[in-house]
Amino acid sequence: MSAPIAKLREAAKLPPKDHLAIFDHYVALGRDLEYIAIKFGYDIPMIITILEGYGETVCPESCGRLKHLSQILMKEYIERFYPGIASENPQNDWINIEAYLDIYHPRWRDEVQKQTVNERKRLSRNKGLY
Repeated sequence: MSAPIAKLREAAKLPPKDHLAIFDHYVALGRDLEYIAIKFGYDIPMIITILEGYGETVCPESCGRLKHLSQILMKEYIERFYPGIASENPQNDWINIEAYLDIYHPRWRDEVQKQTVNERKRLSRNKGLY
C-alpha cells in the first residue's frame, strides 16, 4: 500500500520523529487509530496517510503485529522512506516493513520470534506455570 503524493506532501510537514512514533505505536505497540490521533494531536486521516505511506494496510489485523521489532530497525525504515512511498510510483508497491527487512536484514524474523518466545516464557513464569 502507498499514499497519494498530495497527502504525502502534507505528511512531510510533520517531523520524522512523529512518523516514527506513529508507526511504532501502530505496528509494534498495537495502539488503535483513535488513541494515536489523541496522543499526537493529528486527525485520523493524517495518521492513516502516514501509515499507508510506509506500506501499511490499516486494519485491525495489522495493528500490533510486530510487537518485538527493534526500534532501531523501525527507525532505519522510516528514515529511508520518509515522508512515505507515493502511490504514483507502482514500482514501489512491494515496499512494506517486512519486505524491506527481508532484503536488508534477512534474520530479523528470527530475532522477533525469539523475543516473542522469551516473553511468553516470562509471562508463564509470572503466572506460576513454570
